[in-house]
Amino acid sequence: MKKVLVISDAHIEKLPDNTYWCRTAVHGYDFWTRYLRVFEKVIVVARVKAVSEIDKSLYNRADGIGVEIRELPFIRGMKGYLTNYSEMSKSISKLIGDEDCAIFRMPSIPAFMLLRHYKRTGKPYAFEIVADPMDAYSENKVAQFIFTRLLKRETVKANGVSYVTKYFLQGRYPSYSILHGKDSEHFDSYYSSINLDKSFFSEPRIFNEPLRTLNIIHVASAINSDIKGHTTLLKVIKELRDDNVKVNLTCVGDGDKRAYYEQMAIDFGIANNVKFTGLFSSKTDLREELLNSDLFVFPTKAEGLPRAVIEAMAVSLPCISTPVNGIPELLDSEYLFDPLDVTGISNKIKQLIDNPIELTKMSSQNYSTAKLYINSILEDRRNKFYGSLSSMIKENDDNE
Repeated sequence: MKKVLVISDAHIEKLPDNTYWCRTAVHGYDFWTRYLRVFEKVIVVARVKAVSEIDKSLYNRADGIGVEIRELPFIRGMKGYLTNYSEMSKSISKLIGDEDCAIFRMPSIPAFMLLRHYKRTGKPYAFEIVADPMDAYSENKVAQFIFTRLLKRETVKANGVSYVTKYFLQGRYPSYSILHGKDSEHFDSYYSSINLDKSFFSEPRIFNEPLRTLNIIHVASAINSDIKGHTTLLKVIKELRDDNVKVNLTCVGDGDKRAYYEQMAIDFGIANNVKFTGLFSSKTDLREELLNSDLFVFPTKAEGLPRAVIEAMAVSLPCISTPVNGIPELLDSEYLFDPLDVTGISNKIKQLIDNPIELTKMSSQNYSTAKLYINSILEDRRNKFYGSLSSMIKENDDNE
């Protein structure tokens, strides 16, 4: 039985009956089954918090047949890791040993910590680089410096490296195979983490007339910082309202700073125009919310290749975002603005409201681009990448 250890930045909750649950489908059981297409067992290492009860209708089961969860202490933030470094290190050392190979979903502090222990085993391993620490840790300059340097150094040493971007992250964090060429022990690929089924798509929209009321949507699974641009977005809504534009904003997601942004909306005098929905455990619910919107605005400061943008494009929503990392691979430059450019974003929105022809064109173009990220295409790349790692296990076994 080939077993793969997958180290993730997921936040998982454990019930007294020893079942594991998460708030979003991103790290639910269906997500981990992608690894089961090549490996017989998946061992997920993630931060776990014990809880007495949950509303299961709002959660997704994380463990299941072929998928085992192994627990790390539920520590958050750079300060938390520094304070609890000894506890975390002891926990990590107990989690490895019976796997055949490992996949580190980078960047994350648990992944970097476990990597140091795992390399001593001499077993093959690969990285799935899903974001850029240069941006992901932009609000903590010390963490940004440390983890950007670490990822550059360690990426060259991994047997395999996959990227969520087609070009950008490869240039900043080149793998051994990019620098020296592929061989039986070094390989690379690119694919998004998204799980986008054909049923999620919606045909391109036709905007027949200017929008009388504009419904904007923003999606971020974790609202724990300003990385996803909530402050900029609320300022945009305020500026539009000050200019007498009829606009409503729906913010999907939840986290420590949700109440902070809800208060900000009150302070800006736009509370009646802003709705925070919390997280959706069902993709169907998210899709419905996207379909009820006219424009996706995502002034993010840090991304790899944002799942949220691709999902919006799949339902043919016109999108405005920022030129961060892989986003220029999705959207034309005229729809990309600096994460702090409130006036630029506001002016573009006002222009689009009165331009149904452009909105229709954006909708059609986004739909076509999103089709490049449908499951069948990405699964083929993923399976080949996982197969390359799996073949190293076979070679190691044959040599014993």
